[in-house]
Parts: sequence; C-alpha cells; structure tokens
Amino acid sequence: MRIDDTQQFEVRHTREMPRTTAIKQTRRIVVLVLGCTLIAAGLALIVLPGPFSIPLVFLGLTVLSWEFAWAKRLLVSTKQKFKDFRDARRNPPA
Repeated sequence: MRIDDTQQFEVRHTREMPRTTAIKQTRRIVVLVLGCTLIAAGLALIVLPGPFSIPLVFLGLTVLSWEFAWAKRLLVSTKQKFKDFRDARRNPPA
C-alpha cells in the first residue's frame, strides 16, 4: 500500500505543529520575562542610587516590542515624547 504525498505531508505537518507552537510560546514567555525584568530594574534604579535607569526601561520596551504590538506602540510613543522633551530643553522658548 502506497501513501501519496498529501497524506505524508499531513502526517509530518501534524507531528511538527505542536513543537513549533511550543517553541513560539517559550520564546514569547522568555521575551516577556526578560523585558519585564529590564523595566523593573530600570524603575528600581530611579528610586535606588544608581545610573542607567532610563536606558534600561527603553531596553526592556525594545525587548517586549519584539513580540508584543502594544509594547511597540508604547516604545514609539515614549521615544517621541523623550525627543520632544530633549528638544524643549535644548531650545527653550525666548
């Protein structure tokens, strides 16, 4: 009895699909944990003595934006507000 190519594809595809989903889920969880850890460290450094609080928050948002659209939107918005603030500080109104 010969199995045609379509059946072989279906069997192979169903065997590989859960593994691929598991890898995607694992990647998503790792990105979430890493991004939240960086943001938490950046926020902690605002209160605690230490440098590099803002870059850590931006780095955490960048990591989260790899997987989450809401983080990408928040990162773009935050960068724009930071640039506006920086420009206002450099060129005060006369």
